[in-house]
Amino acid sequence: MVNVGTDQRHTAIATQQQQQQQRRRQAPFSSRIQAGQQLARNLSEYAGNDDVVVLSVSRGGAVVGSVVASMLGENIPHWYYKVQTIPCQQMPRLSLGSVAGDGSVRLDNMVAQSLGIQTTDPQLLRQISAINRRLRHDQAAFHKTAPSSEQLQGRVVIVVDDLVEAGDTMREAIMHLRHCFDARRIIVAAPVCLADLRKQLQRHVEGVVDIVSPLYVGAVSQWYAGGANVLPCERQVLALMFSRANNRFDNA
Repeated sequence: MVNVGTDQRHTAIATQQQQQQQRRRQAPFSSRIQAGQQLARNLSEYAGNDDVVVLSVSRGGAVVGSVVASMLGENIPHWYYKVQTIPCQQMPRLSLGSVAGDGSVRLDNMVAQSLGIQTTDPQLLRQISAINRRLRHDQAAFHKTAPSSEQLQGRVVIVVDDLVEAGDTMREAIMHLRHCFDARRIIVAAPVCLADLRKQLQRHVEGVVDIVSPLYVGAVSQWYAGGANVLPCERQVLALMFSRANNRFDNA
């Protein structure tokens, strides 16, 4: 007796596996390591420059950034530097500022004042404290502490992510660095950067370097063969940087 339901499930699983394999074959980058190598070649003008530092703003970006820093020169420092927005309680998509993994805080006084929010408001301070605790916990998994203001002052800061689509993470990082640190130049670097967003970012930084700049980005699996999953080679890179290498990248 043939179990039709079981056969259909097996067929569906086989079809899904075939589709995944096809996406992997079509993805431009076999891994974030390969993407980082190509991106480093596009950043070759900064090779050997002792004024350069590399900041990665996500776990996926940390793999790319690690490769970029090592290829630009053995003396190029690389830090994991996560920045998170402070959402307005009444309007969650509106940002009141940002908090970084080193504990530094940027408040947009104009936005706060327009909403009648005092920067000393207890609710706002509790919100900042909660974000700061989460970021410090995430930063603590990195083997190196976050950079100090002295380590970024007057430097060329290359801010790296593995994919820039919505741009919220990158924009917050740029605004935070501009406000809290006296970097000489800020360069955005990502293997994949949405074309429209690239134009917007160019207005706020000294340079945007990418490999591809599509009109539409879509799913991560369109660009990386492993998609959001950690490939064994990428896990090895993460293990060198993080005391806890997750099974999936934490890009939140």
